[in-house]
Amino acid sequence: MDVSKNKFNWGDQLFSVSSFLITFRETIEAALVIGILIAYVVKIEKRKLKRDIWIGTILGIILSVALGVIFTFVLGSFEEYEPIIEGFSMVLAAILLTWMIIWMRETGRNIKGKLESRIDLSIRNEQRFGLFSLAFVSVLREGIETVIFLSGIEAVEESQAAVLWSGMVGITIALIVAVILFLSGKRFNLRVFFSITSIILILFASGMLAHGFHEFQELGWFGSENAFLQKVVWDTSSILNDKTTELGKFLRTMFGYQDKPTWLEFFIYVGYYLLIGLLLFVVRNRSKSKELTEKTKVNQNASLTD
Repeated sequence: MDVSKNKFNWGDQLFSVSSFLITFRETIEAALVIGILIAYVVKIEKRKLKRDIWIGTILGIILSVALGVIFTFVLGSFEEYEPIIEGFSMVLAAILLTWMIIWMRETGRNIKGKLESRIDLSIRNEQRFGLFSLAFVSVLREGIETVIFLSGIEAVEESQAAVLWSGMVGITIALIVAVILFLSGKRFNLRVFFSITSIILILFASGMLAHGFHEFQELGWFGSENAFLQKVVWDTSSILNDKTTELGKFLRTMFGYQDKPTWLEFFIYVGYYLLIGLLLFVVRNRSKSKELTEKTKVNQNASLTD
């Protein structure tokens, strides 16, 4: 890696698909939460509480931006440790991406009901800052995740400017989509949306994780070039070079494609897919078990009523 390289130059890269996808999804998630909160307080005729929600949202956005600036400034102050910082940024971003996918898979089905229950609880207990904190924490969480994700993407992409620009486009389009859906009152199939984006993000997370360990390999943390984990598994550079061909560069930045993968990177890829496959299988079975338990309780209550 060329540490002296100025990544804020545009270079040949004009757009970052991964940055756009991350910011679009994170913004949709935040907008979904805020939209549910506002719609519910209107439904129960507590319109005055909208003010608390909007204040929490705005402060969450401001703090997220501030943390993003601070995070970028702090990382830029340690250029001599750039390979280490980039490696850990990518590994952390991959872990958070995986957690986000699992969390949405497990709780996304009933997120509306859970949020409405928390609103009712805040109102019953007369918690003045209940809705404010709910909106604030929801937006701030998505903001912090976005900052970490983008830092991982910047370590992989050729142009930092393209990452930032694409991220802004993703946020803008997501907000437009959210406003249109909210004003039109039309239902959006979020389950399909999150399922499709989750598949893409799984591929992206695996590549980012492999990229992170590639940085550690270059630092010599896994032995010399003659060590087994450092040896090349196959060489497809003559067919699809990851540095000279456009498709190869796209696959490298988006999904972590390597034309000369080492055994370590190969094991990281395979191990990641096995792990997330197992986690999704467990979550799916647990969700089915919960649904079956809830249906059983409903049927029992109905029989007792009769």
